[in-house]
Amino acid sequence: MKTIIGISNFSFEFQKFSHFNEIQEQLNKLKELQCKFSQSSVSLAIANDILKDKYFGQSLEIQFKNFAFGGDKIVIGTFKSKLERGYFRGFNRGYSGNELKELALLPDEGNRICCTLYAPKVLISGSASFKTIKDFSDYYEKILGEYPICEDSYFERATTHFTNLIYGDEARSSMDEVDDGFCNYSISFTKCLRALNDFSPTDIVSTKQKVDMINSMTSYQCTAEGHSHRNFKFDINGYVQLDCQYHMKPSDRNAKGDSSFHHKRLYFGFLPMDDKTWKIAIAVIGPHINNGSGGRYDKPKVLRKKK
Repeated sequence: MKTIIGISNFSFEFQKFSHFNEIQEQLNKLKELQCKFSQSSVSLAIANDILKDKYFGQSLEIQFKNFAFGGDKIVIGTFKSKLERGYFRGFNRGYSGNELKELALLPDEGNRICCTLYAPKVLISGSASFKTIKDFSDYYEKILGEYPICEDSYFERATTHFTNLIYGDEARSSMDEVDDGFCNYSISFTKCLRALNDFSPTDIVSTKQKVDMINSMTSYQCTAEGHSHRNFKFDINGYVQLDCQYHMKPSDRNAKGDSSFHHKRLYFGFLPMDDKTWKIAIAVIGPHINNGSGGRYDKPKVLRKKK
């Protein structure tokens, strides 16, 4: 799912200008957004009609006429050229302001594209919008959970968003072990990853206190297996045989109306970064780990009662 951040005159901190420099100051702030979003499949689009848009009354081109030298065609032409060569460079210019607002009404699942508008001071009725980087993170997580697309797409977007976590070699492949499909549980897994990402790194020494703190950050239970087993041992980030028996239980299916409990797991360990700091290392996303005989993802044997 590609995410477009829509930018137009609704992205300005105010709408009425009295000098070219005031417009440049606002565009400088918008230009700074280009280095703020490192998540996968995110791009910034500045409306190709931003100078002509009359959504808030007078367009920028009309306001030019009230500026000093605003009636000078050479001055106007030079200013527009400066915008195109400098301020607008690096932005997607394929959408008008109205097209961005329309796309922000509802994600286009067929074309795998969604849009949210950067509107720090105004409300765009009916359209997805955000005012701060934190607001955008909330939107990105909502789309990640509700539109996982496939395991590869979800994992790529999740790992570029939840960057406080370390991901083991089996984190992605383990998603394929979910019998009824990982993507049916992506909303609950996103909430669990968010909690772990917010907790990591930590300087809490006690493992019990670590688990208790994570439990307080989400409605999904976090617990330890209670005993060690070879199938819980992972080599992650240069650390050999990290104990990853700790797990969260993202038990809800995405489907509305399904209130049943589903036995899915998110296994992790506490990876020491130094003597006083630990990061959370994600080992397995989705299936149960077998704590009996057999391979890591083997289904436990059902013992039949003797007649």
